[in-house]
Amino acid sequence: MKYFFVKQMILGQTVALKIDEPKFEKLKLSREVLLSAKAIEEKYDLLISNFLELEKEILSQLAQHMIFSQHSYQQSYELQSILNRRVVNLLTSTKLYYDQIEKHVRTCMKGQCKFGKEAKSYFSSEYDAHFEYRFMEALRNHVQHYGLAVHSLSLPSKWVGEGEQKQLINQLKIYATKNEISQNKDFKKVVFHEMPEKVELIKAIRIYVGCFSHVHEQIRDLIQTNVLSSRTDIEAIINCYKEANAGDAIGIYAYIVEVDKPTAKPIEKFSLLLDWDNVRLNLREKNHSFPNISQWHVSGSCL
Repeated sequence: MKYFFVKQMILGQTVALKIDEPKFEKLKLSREVLLSAKAIEEKYDLLISNFLELEKEILSQLAQHMIFSQHSYQQSYELQSILNRRVVNLLTSTKLYYDQIEKHVRTCMKGQCKFGKEAKSYFSSEYDAHFEYRFMEALRNHVQHYGLAVHSLSLPSKWVGEGEQKQLINQLKIYATKNEISQNKDFKKVVFHEMPEKVELIKAIRIYVGCFSHVHEQIRDLIQTNVLSSRTDIEAIINCYKEANAGDAIGIYAYIVEVDKPTAKPIEKFSLLLDWDNVRLNLREKNHSFPNISQWHVSGSCL
């Protein structure tokens, strides 16, 4: 025989609420849904943070080039090496997001496989719609199994405007070249044949990350109803416990014992706190959707 309770796991006397098995299983499933929803947001945050680090690196390197004389081969190599590291970090995080999203969505949708497959279809739509997505996916595989992503770079500058409005614009261009990629005989042939002689990676990466942002927005919409109801289920039992325990629900657990005695040793238990789920809500608020990020840019112009 099994008995199900909710109570604080603390020293001293405390209130124990008896619940039935369906309620216990529902709370357990709700917690799993929220954990998977949080995992989705964490992996997206990792992806976006790596993208931000790349963008910040580009701006930092441009500022240094504008101020200091950096024209030697060694300095160029070091810059290319730094940018390769940033790009590889980003590609690793996109792979992590893609590989794990199906299982997390399936959990959020309470084990229904069709929703995991639906989430994967969002990536397929972006793949079909954007050369840059197809190329960056092939480049990620190239980086994983063959070589690096950044093959050449340039630091062009040009004057724009007239008179007192005249400004010197400094840019950084990084490229993956068809010649370099041709050395990898396993590079995806269809993508290789549609690529130009040089792919400007900053633009391609912004479009690629914008595609992931669009996918993430759709995934949020897909799981939203279940995620909200799961949080509501746990909030309800927390509030119920507070009513029975003078407003105190710190450290409460749902658990199973084998005798009808709430102080017996649990054979299974899980926390009913939501502090960790508040992290998910904060990540959701922080990382808004930007499918058109490729059309944005940061300017240091004072005009």
